[in-house]
Amino acid sequence: MRALIAAFVLGCTMLITPLALAEEPPAEPDGASAETQQGAAEERAAQFVGVRGPDAESVPGGALMLAAYAIVWALLFLFLMRMRGLQRQTAEELERLSAEIRASEGR
Repeated sequence: MRALIAAFVLGCTMLITPLALAEEPPAEPDGASAETQQGAAEERAAQFVGVRGPDAESVPGGALMLAAYAIVWALLFLFLMRMRGLQRQTAEELERLSAEIRASEGR
């Protein structure tokens, strides 16, 4: 059962990870060398330059949130099924022991 749970978690992780990594890093402008970048950094250090952030989020959070909820619910379902199986085994063992006690009292 543990192997099944581990395989399920690994499979879900392998399905979700590419979605998180699908976002491409920003490309550098053509011809941008280290000297040009360093000169631009020094120029920005000498004067105030306002920085404007991206217009939209770069990480698709909705799909990741749904995947996380799906994993949590699946793990909860597997946990409850495991507890149900253990409870059933305990009930069967208790019934067997009760039958043995009744049989030994009759002797």
